[in-house]
Amino acid sequence: RIDIDLKAAAEIQKSLLPQTTFLVNNLDIAWKFEPCEHMGGDIFNIFQMDAEHLGIYMLDVSGHGVPAAMVTVSVSQFLQQNTVQMLKKASFMSPTQVLNALDKEFPFERFNNFFTITFIIINTKNGDTKYSNAGHPYTILLRKNETLELLKTGGTSIGMRGFETINDRKVRFEEGQLKIKPGDKLFIYTDGIVEYQNDNEEFYGDDRFYNTLKMQKNESVHNIIDQCIKSLMEFGNNTSPQDDITLLGLRLK
Repeated sequence: RIDIDLKAAAEIQKSLLPQTTFLVNNLDIAWKFEPCEHMGGDIFNIFQMDAEHLGIYMLDVSGHGVPAAMVTVSVSQFLQQNTVQMLKKASFMSPTQVLNALDKEFPFERFNNFFTITFIIINTKNGDTKYSNAGHPYTILLRKNETLELLKTGGTSIGMRGFETINDRKVRFEEGQLKIKPGDKLFIYTDGIVEYQNDNEEFYGDDRFYNTLKMQKNESVHNIIDQCIKSLMEFGNNTSPQDDITLLGLRLK
């Protein structure tokens, strides 16, 4: 009975993810989400902010199972409510403002948990992109010319209340800016991929992941994600993942 209830709760959690029919002009989008148990600590969303701007976030709550999933749903609801408010205003919040709001709303003491998140705003018309990263694995930008860049700007995990001193000024989260060009691909993921272990307790690791992406660079984002998950499972001899696995890919047409 408990097992049935957990599976039902997992389906509710999955319903918070973007629908597979989600379409955006000028972008190809694909993703994979595999929780390690019935319920997981990973979640992401993609939403249209206005005619030109797309918002994306992905977060990973520490821990697994029901406790992590409950925090995940709480954060998702908070972001959903604030997204509605953002869209009602003439100007929307920047990535750093979003992360600062989360850090204030979710101190570690509230749930005895912290989480990582990356928040990105893309202008789908000209490729102008703003982002900030709170302790999350760095988003990967695979350029059309085959170079691989990591989006590292940001700060510490949400709930840790950490500061960095930059130019004698205490800053919680920095904001990065870049331009995505037609043909470039963006990959956002959680650490369940690079920390996936095989029977010998070896990690899949960053290098294998980056190399798989570069080897498939000319494929569609759908095929690249499929090949990444296939490579991961072959490495681990199809061992069940020890952590939630989430991978999202986008290509500017």
